[in-house]
Amino acid sequence: MMKIGIVEHKDFSVRAIDQLQSLGEVSFFDLQCESLAAFISNKEILFVRLGYFIDEKVLCEAKSLKYICTPTTGLNHIDLDYVKRRNIQVISLKGETAFLTQITATSEHTIGLVISLLRYYQRVFRCEENKDFNREVVKGHEINSSKVGIVGLGRIGTHLVDYLNVFGAIVNFYDSDIVKKNPLAIKFNSIEALIEASDIIILSASYSKKNEKMITSGMLDLMFKKYFINTSRGELVEENYLLDRVEEGHFAGVAIDVFHAEQETSNNNKRIIELARKDLNFLYTPHMGGATMTSMIKTELFTVQKLSRFLDKGSLI
Repeated sequence: MMKIGIVEHKDFSVRAIDQLQSLGEVSFFDLQCESLAAFISNKEILFVRLGYFIDEKVLCEAKSLKYICTPTTGLNHIDLDYVKRRNIQVISLKGETAFLTQITATSEHTIGLVISLLRYYQRVFRCEENKDFNREVVKGHEINSSKVGIVGLGRIGTHLVDYLNVFGAIVNFYDSDIVKKNPLAIKFNSIEALIEASDIIILSASYSKKNEKMITSGMLDLMFKKYFINTSRGELVEENYLLDRVEEGHFAGVAIDVFHAEQETSNNNKRIIELARKDLNFLYTPHMGGATMTSMIKTELFTVQKLSRFLDKGSLI
């Protein structure tokens, strides 16, 4: 039987595990008992989420590994160059447009972050005695009639256009695919023009090495007293410059669900947490956009079914 390993198994779909057990012997990683490299060493199929960076250091002893399965669209938690050299197949949600349209967790979380910034939820939640709190310091804004700019009109961007129109916002968008259009949103030909025309800027673009740091320092400068939300990938933004400007009070508010090099030890995690403790209208959530019970069950089951089809036919469907 094939040896299948699940790295982050907490709340993993029971139905998905049942289907995996029909394919082989399933085991779960326990950091208290062994290293990740040791756990993987005899596996042929590996399921990962976002908690670890799967690179040569982790995979060097995994001589039997044939498939890495990840129920995500983004793949920057996997060293794709290395796994390609090893001829390891990556099975993910990337490109599964028809299925992904029904996965709305990140889109809903994005709207939640927008509202939280506009209404100063962070400041309110930290108030010890709400009955005596001065409401003047949390007098915010509404989505209704706000000008919202969306960078990236993929699945999440399309959801956001629909949601924001219901709220009564004026919705703008930019996408590198010049063919894309949406009857409910105004198209812009550059990110700079989009920023200048918008009060709230939402980054929902897909990450690739080609568009790394697409939100430049110059673009961040254009966001003076505007709101910026990133629920895409930290690698898309000039992150150090962003955090410098947050500390200076440059923005009306910033919310991030992602940051650069999340799975590595050398990143801005400590600085981000420290900034989030200050009264800067800066919110950080721990890459939880897609992490609802509903979405994780759906995506894990879909990924297992995709793996099964691949094993049956010998090619990705």
